[in-house]
Amino acid sequence: MQVLAKTYTSLSLAHSGYIAGSGDGIVTVQGKPASRKIWLLDAKTMAVYRIATSLKNGHYLFMGLDSDKRYLVIVRDYKKEFEPFVWDDVPPAKDLTIAEQQAIWQTWQ
Repeated sequence: MQVLAKTYTSLSLAHSGYIAGSGDGIVTVQGKPASRKIWLLDAKTMAVYRIATSLKNGHYLFMGLDSDKRYLVIVRDYKKEFEPFVWDDVPPAKDLTIAEQQAIWQTWQ
């Protein structure tokens, strides 16, 4: 018997807010784009909301966020050479539709 596991990302279509690593917001190590694990926490409760990994080009995307909430974004260096980097009280952007967000994500691949 073979068991296959699928991983799904919960995406609430009721919310179209997003936080993306683009422009100056990509993950970098010593000024170069890097792939690192990123934690998204609810800024009020400090509960972990989502975890993602940036692409090798430093881009990342958290979709389906409630634009009325604020978030804490944490990036840690798994090599432990650098201190974690944190963006606090981040409001999700709401200028793109979910389809537009997915299209941008595809261009980053």
